[in-house]
Amino acid sequence: MACSAIMAAATLTACSDWDDHFDTNSSVLDSQRSTLWQQIDKADNLKQFASLLKKAGYDEKLSASQTYTVWAPVDNSFDYDVLSQYGNERLLREFVENHIARNNYPASGALSKRIYMLNEKKMTFDGVSDYSIQGVKLAIPNMSSCSNGTLHAVEGKVPFLSSIYESLNNYDYELDSISAYIKSFDEKKIDEAKSKKGPVLHGEQTYLDTVYYEHNNLYDLYDAYINVEDSSYTMIVPTNKAWNKAYATVSSFFKYVPEFEFMESVEKQTIQKVKLEDAAAMTDSVSKMYLAAELFYNNNIYDNKKLKNQQDGASLNMDSLVSTVGAKSYSEDAKNLFAHTTRVDKSNGAIWVTADDSLNVRTWNMWNPELRFEAEYSRFFAYASNGSAEGVSVNRQNEEVDGKVSNNYYLEVTPASKAVNPEVNFYLPGVRSTEYSAYIVFVPANINSKYYAEPLKKNHVEVTFYYADEKGKTKDITFKDIDPAVDSLQNVEGMTAKVDTTYIGDVTFPTSYVGMSGSNQTYAPYVRIRSRVGSKQTAIYDRTMRIDCIILRPKNLDTYIKEHPEYKYDRGL
Repeated sequence: MACSAIMAAATLTACSDWDDHFDTNSSVLDSQRSTLWQQIDKADNLKQFASLLKKAGYDEKLSASQTYTVWAPVDNSFDYDVLSQYGNERLLREFVENHIARNNYPASGALSKRIYMLNEKKMTFDGVSDYSIQGVKLAIPNMSSCSNGTLHAVEGKVPFLSSIYESLNNYDYELDSISAYIKSFDEKKIDEAKSKKGPVLHGEQTYLDTVYYEHNNLYDLYDAYINVEDSSYTMIVPTNKAWNKAYATVSSFFKYVPEFEFMESVEKQTIQKVKLEDAAAMTDSVSKMYLAAELFYNNNIYDNKKLKNQQDGASLNMDSLVSTVGAKSYSEDAKNLFAHTTRVDKSNGAIWVTADDSLNVRTWNMWNPELRFEAEYSRFFAYASNGSAEGVSVNRQNEEVDGKVSNNYYLEVTPASKAVNPEVNFYLPGVRSTEYSAYIVFVPANINSKYYAEPLKKNHVEVTFYYADEKGKTKDITFKDIDPAVDSLQNVEGMTAKVDTTYIGDVTFPTSYVGMSGSNQTYAPYVRIRSRVGSKQTAIYDRTMRIDCIILRPKNLDTYIKEHPEYKYDRGL
């Protein structure tokens, strides 16, 4: 039976190109001598599909020897005029490769298959007597069994559902800014396992047949593989206006100067100058990296799982969300994040597009977070003078002491003799160009035992911050007469000991130190804490300092906490 007669009748029992269906002396049908392209090109009801295939260059691919199955929408069953205006890249991805799969998939018997199309979309091909591909009915199953595969005619376009990555375009929303940033990291890499190796020339491997795959370094940086079809993510997607507004805020936290002074040795007080190749470019790069970092959520972990079914306007009922980089947003901030956004379902999750000009992210969640420097950590400890410093473990905290010591460790700074005041210095890496409310957490002497024999005493300290100013010159600010650790100067019986988070003062750092490091050196401002106890004050003040950590809390967060005492936020602990 000729293939043209089959099309006219619009019915056909499966004719195949599998050798075991015919003995060696059987005659071969005309369609089996023809390629898929030849059959499509001459079909009277596939003219529109053929036109789009040719525009995309698939007339050549479907004329080659590799085996394919094609589900071809019949004329006037799809938006041909719209698709004709697509650029080739979009036409290929969203239409042509959405209708073609490798290998033979005839419609025969009871079917229920999950098939990867050429664009890696997974489609359901099923049916018993009536067959469909992803819900679209086949008009003519097994329309042709050709020399290089099988052709089915379908009653309409197979639906294309883009992935989150593919949605970063300007088709439906103005998303140029976020799209341009993420796609600027796109690159093609050689798939060494699939490529055919050639000789090694000049120390480099060559390939006779090279297979490439698409990669984007941001996937690894953010741990968000938004291009993978079998994954499930939620992404908050800012429009151009929202991105630009957020960028103006974020970039204020990452101001760099072309050259700045740095204390190379706190002990020896030696200063060196550090030069940046391009301070403006560093501001731009770091700002964008942090801006996008809080936008991705893995739907398969923690309370994030509820995002799979979260809909527009519905109350966000969860304790917290955790971004792919580990930033936690508790209930209040999580609800705020999704306010005034529109959900759009994708093949591997959903995007939530900002519906107004704002990206509703708390600046202190990721861009400018509270910084905590554990005093006992060697990477923060710089130098102690007039005494020694040693880490002390809190194994069984005295229950009569209010508060907890973070990580159950603190640094004890002991004077070299009873007559001297010790001092200790700490590096403060990761500081942003912003205003902080500075705190130091002091630990009382009886932290490990309620049977501590000595009278409890306060510390009396002076705190100095050293950093670079707007011109890169070393600057300092000193806070005197700080009395932490206990509530009063009464006799020991009347005193309440506590782990005391002591407010030091507000400090503005003009420049950012994020990402500032050399081969063996981290460039950072530092803080000096000096005991300031006079010889006649030793009865009420203790020269030994017990320091849990230093806290730099963004000023706007500090103000918000004072106005909302029950506010819960990620402290990075």
